[in-house]
Amino acid sequence: MGIITIDPVKKASIDREMRLAGVQAWFDGEIAKGFETADGWKLGMTQTDVTLLTGNFVLAKEAAAMNLPIPPVIDTDGVAHEMEEVEELTAIMLAYGQHRANLSSEYATRRAAAIAQG
Repeated sequence: MGIITIDPVKKASIDREMRLAGVQAWFDGEIAKGFETADGWKLGMTQTDVTLLTGNFVLAKEAAAMNLPIPPVIDTDGVAHEMEEVEELTAIMLAYGQHRANLSSEYATRRAAAIAQG
């Protein structure tokens, strides 16, 4: 049997990519879990979900200003949740945004640590 040599630069690059893949897998898993509101509704956290919910919020604010019904929020089970006041949706959006921001911050921290390891 011959001696196997491993290029240290190549090994470091592979190790780094594996650490980064682990960080990405963690983040993807957290996004897949979604967000649960104080009332127990589960909302999606993908970019598409964020975009749809944000659009709904903009429409809700406009509807409230015009004394029109607020559009419902559809949870991940497809259940529509009606709200009487835009403040209800504002509270959900603040909690939702904070949760997403916390995930993004943790992802950035973990990613930086994975890169810094060498």
